[in-house]
Amino acid sequence: MKKHAYLITAYENRHQLEQLLSLLDHERNDVYLQVDSKGSLRVDNLTLHKSSLFILPSFPIYWGGFSMIRAELNLLKAASERRYHYYHMITNSDLPLVSQDTIHAYLENSNLEYVDFNPEEKLWAHYKAAYYHVFLENKYYLRNVFIRGLRHFLVKLQSVCGIDRSKKSHEDFHTGSTYFSITHSLVEYILTQQSWIKNTFHHALACDEVFLQTLIMKSPFKFKVSGSDSGKTQNLRYIDWKRYKRNSPYTFKMSDYKELQEASKRAFFARKFHRAVDSEIVDSIVNAIKNRGVL
Repeated sequence: MKKHAYLITAYENRHQLEQLLSLLDHERNDVYLQVDSKGSLRVDNLTLHKSSLFILPSFPIYWGGFSMIRAELNLLKAASERRYHYYHMITNSDLPLVSQDTIHAYLENSNLEYVDFNPEEKLWAHYKAAYYHVFLENKYYLRNVFIRGLRHFLVKLQSVCGIDRSKKSHEDFHTGSTYFSITHSLVEYILTQQSWIKNTFHHALACDEVFLQTLIMKSPFKFKVSGSDSGKTQNLRYIDWKRYKRNSPYTFKMSDYKELQEASKRAFFARKFHRAVDSEIVDSIVNAIKNRGVL
């Protein structure tokens, strides 16, 4: 029996996490949870009936910092010890749009890597990874305009002075979505490259959207990345960046239900959802998947 691992990072909203877990609770799944210790989420007495739940030690995860990559590596390392067919990276702001039976059936004989690439953003990837971005691992960064402005100024200064850490390494940076569904073979390869990942992306900006894409494109796995010929989205996710706000994708509401129904034909997961914004859409999706297996 080919099993899947769900790797979840979480910060808050216990009720929504419980709803997500109820949709992942399947005899062919295990769930790994990495909690941001800065948040309000309590994970005591979380239980699953059909899946095993592994809760990793929490630590502070800062937006844009290397700690975001560390969280992913922690999850991959913990799950890799049990060798799964696929590893799905999500957050507790995500929801599946189809049943687990549908996901397993589609991926049963697949060996492709479902990783998103955005070639139009290569210059942005270079900006995030080639320069040293300071102050990110700091609880005041997102709330302090002066600190953010100082970081930006120091990056500009590096550019003027010709400080670019890719000059020595000759790295060609690529970018795309943080969220993926990948095979055990790729997970093993990622874990052998942890020193390179840390040396290359320490003090980089939001390189959870860069490190995997860059690593894949310098490896044989670049020939195994899923394309759009299957009719599915490249990473099996539906995320709306056209209506983004403050560097965050659009949060879906009940008025978007038909849009999500259509998206479910080409994507298995969607983000972003938040009960404080619209609890009805979360409840509707959870009930539909539980009762019918489709939206």
